[in-house]
Amino acid sequence: MPLPKIDLPIFELKLVSLPKPVKYRPFLVKEEKLLLMALQSGEEDTILKTVKQIINNCLVEELDIDKLPIFDIEYLFLNLRARSVGEKVETYFMCRNVVGIEKNEEGLDVEVDCKHMMPVTINVLDVKPPIADLSPKVMITDKIGIVLKFPTLKTFRPISEMVTAENNNKVFDMIYDCAEYVFDENGMYYVNESPKEEFVQFLESLTQEQFDRITGFFEKLPKISYDLEHECQKCSFKHNLRMEGLTDFFI
Repeated sequence: MPLPKIDLPIFELKLVSLPKPVKYRPFLVKEEKLLLMALQSGEEDTILKTVKQIINNCLVEELDIDKLPIFDIEYLFLNLRARSVGEKVETYFMCRNVVGIEKNEEGLDVEVDCKHMMPVTINVLDVKPPIADLSPKVMITDKIGIVLKFPTLKTFRPISEMVTAENNNKVFDMIYDCAEYVFDENGMYYVNESPKEEFVQFLESLTQEQFDRITGFFEKLPKISYDLEHECQKCSFKHNLRMEGLTDFFI
């Protein structure tokens, strides 16, 4: 006689980029194992692929998540894990309140922080969806600009991690993947209609200040965030804390 099947609850979530809510089920023990193995690997590509696999497994209706902006993926996964593992997340913040002055080895006065590790518990279902009010149009000069798309799970890499010369090509790759068209007074020039090498040459012809305007778009991308007040149990200093991005919540 076969074992009984367990009916799973179905939840709905409104994402910023879609007109209708998506429906999903909680992930199962087998999917939790996949996530734990990916986290233990410490490899970013493995973690991202596992997150994508789990989301695809749990969506009730077919959806191409490769086209979703990265901030929608973060918000969806945050809620998915909350419904699967638990709504409460406990994390820790170090108290940076200055509690005194002491002499260092050179005899100079230095500030001493409390450094108490404060346990903080939040309900992740209280986290609001990110606000996507960032304009996709970036003016490079007074007359020339570029229109960008929000990066996806496949194309996104934090700009802060790609500031070295050897990673410059990765920055160009992400801009190319997210660029829709360049425009000026005479018209629009769609990026996918020209060789990639031509677009890279266009980027290389910019001044650093002009190039920073483009990378600034990615630095200002919407993120899931949560603000809270918390009092240090050791020194009683009241902190205004912010959790931001998926890594602050889980990974």
